[in-house]
Amino acid sequence: MGKRVFWVAAGVLLLGLTASVAWAAPPGQEGEVTADALWITLAPLIAIATSVERILEVIWDRWEEAGVWPNRAGVADAKAPEYISWKKLYSHWIGMFVALIAIGLTNVRLFRLLGFDVLFSSSNMVLFDAGIGGIFDNFTVGTLIDWLLTAGIIGWGGTELTHSVIEGLVKGRNLWKEMREVEAGRKSILDAKFFNDYVAPQLEKRGVSVASLRRAFEALRSVGVPADQIIGQMTVGKVDEFLSQLEAESRTAPAAQALRTLLEGVPPEQQVEIPNVLNLLTPEQRRRFLGA
Repeated sequence: MGKRVFWVAAGVLLLGLTASVAWAAPPGQEGEVTADALWITLAPLIAIATSVERILEVIWDRWEEAGVWPNRAGVADAKAPEYISWKKLYSHWIGMFVALIAIGLTNVRLFRLLGFDVLFSSSNMVLFDAGIGGIFDNFTVGTLIDWLLTAGIIGWGGTELTHSVIEGLVKGRNLWKEMREVEAGRKSILDAKFFNDYVAPQLEKRGVSVASLRRAFEALRSVGVPADQIIGQMTVGKVDEFLSQLEAESRTAPAAQALRTLLEGVPPEQQVEIPNVLNLLTPEQRRRFLGA
């Protein structure tokens, strides 16, 4: 009896600690998931899984003991294959039921803790909003799915399956991050190839040095003149007037003079084509390759 009381008390304590951590810890972790951060973030979930296992142990110890409620007849042979199969099946359902209650009280949901809410982004229809805090505020279809899946993982797999699912999801998340980084690197290489193989030769063909253009744009940006404004004035053929205005101010005069000097060596018919070449670049590409 003393052992059963101890395990019940331990289960209640674990659930209490789980609730405290659940309300204090922010859901979801951005960036790389380290092993330490993983277990700290998911400690409430592990606590629930552990407490469910202890509660099941208490339930079955009492069920198998003769002379006590609710099964005064007890179990004659707790190692019989038929009884073990029956006990395993009911353990899953009872464990899931207990996990549903624990999760409902604490709002500790696996996918919420891992920041995988995006998985249910198409299922965020609000079912109700109880206004009492926890899981029942802004209760969506996604919340229900997360609740049932988390309870199912705990009830049907215990701590072992919970650990395995957590590790698998985190590995998948980090793999997705790595794939995105690879794709970003691939795009960066393609951008550089496009600029070096096409845009830069087109500028050079029109008598514009890429290095000089970069220095002029950076100088203008340093005095608060955006590249889009310069390109816009070049497009409408009013860059000379605009540069004259900038040269009239001592603060912007040196930067404007640098661009004017660059353009003086470019024939007028070639100048009007420069904006068309620059507009082939996205704003991010212009900033990267031309400092504009």
